Amino acid sequence: MAALASYRGLWSVTGPGFLLLAFLARLPAAMGVVGALTLVVTTTDSLTAAGIAAGALGVGSALGGPVVGSLADRYGQRLVGVAAALIDALAYAALLYSALSHAPLAVTAGAAALAGFATPQVGPLVRVRWAALLGDLPPGPNGRTARPGARTVAERQRLMPTAMSYEGTADETAYITGPALVGVLALTGHPTLPLIGAIALLVVAGTLFAVHPTAPPVLRVPSDAPRDRLTPDLWGLVAAMVFIGVVFGATQTGITALARDIGETGAGGLVYAVMGVGSIVAGLLTAALPTRFRVSLRYVVFAVALFVGAAPLLLVDSLGSAMAALAFLGVAVAPYLITGYVLAERITVARRAGAAMTLMASGAVAGNAVGSALSGVLADRYGYQGAFTVPVVAGLLAVLLAATTAPRLRRVLATLPPSPTPATALPTAVPAARR
Repeated sequence: MAALASYRGLWSVTGPGFLLLAFLARLPAAMGVVGALTLVVTTTDSLTAAGIAAGALGVGSALGGPVVGSLADRYGQRLVGVAAALIDALAYAALLYSALSHAPLAVTAGAAALAGFATPQVGPLVRVRWAALLGDLPPGPNGRTARPGARTVAERQRLMPTAMSYEGTADETAYITGPALVGVLALTGHPTLPLIGAIALLVVAGTLFAVHPTAPPVLRVPSDAPRDRLTPDLWGLVAAMVFIGVVFGATQTGITALARDIGETGAGGLVYAVMGVGSIVAGLLTAALPTRFRVSLRYVVFAVALFVGAAPLLLVDSLGSAMAALAFLGVAVAPYLITGYVLAERITVARRAGAAMTLMASGAVAGNAVGSALSGVLADRYGYQGAFTVPVVAGLLAVLLAATTAPRLRRVLATLPPSPTPATALPTAVPAARR
């Protein structure tokens, strides 16, 4: 009940319409990799080609993420968000055309890379909006913000961990719903429909999200101000995101290979979506974890859970067993992601929160690309069983990384102010834009 009350607090800050819009704006990125896999494997009958195209999309997104984030910090989320959404839509259209016209793989992969590079980065940027909305904003009458229903500064700051849990769950839900939409649309017999749907969402939801009043103004940093640097500990957390990205990409490709081998290619995305059943519930409940369960300890526990959850993929031999294994794996996915983002937010100075969130997301996308490409090659050589070895190895590496870096993170966290950390260095004019 406490977790539910906290989520209601988030709705009181932004209104439910924003949460729905932000969710819809995430779906094109969630549909992109599986949509590209489905389209290219249908037009070429080659999982290697499909894995390369999907991998190119992921690499493009990983490289473009920090660029889009930096441009948004410099020129504002509105301008950069609209431009990214429209360029991304055009790139997906080019990907469709090149695949259907049987263009050389280099051309198709190039279009996919551009689509990834122009990804609007909704997830990281909405986390920056939460930091601005829940930080030290100018109070209105009686110590409250001018927006009706908004809370005091202290009340809003206490909502920051809940916002991180919500965003982790929203990301996971989007990345489950996206493949599910791809599966449903692909089962109609038209492999182009998933990417056409992504284009429509980019043009409508993507642009509306970019111009929403919650977008923070551009933060002008004085030229003589000291430069805030990202802590070296952040890079370990980025590596953790790479490993879970590998789990995502390799599992998606393994499911696609399994579906192809049994003659149900279009069902791959729909089966993969089952992983969201446990993940969504686990993600929502993460906000209710007791504070005595230290976040550095959660990091290790959830890394172990990720490895244990991935291991049953080695036993998969049918769509039914795949669905069971993915439901089991899903229980570990969202808590691991949420814990990584919470750690990144706590150890990063507020002025660099946007860069940190974008790098974390780029790590996951880069891992997705590596997982898709590697498991695609293994699937063509050894079948879907070969593809499923990749997420298991990635889970094991995630455990080793967490066990190695958690003690250092625990010491760093002990030197910081108690959570939640107020975003005092972020823009403070958001409420004025929404009055």
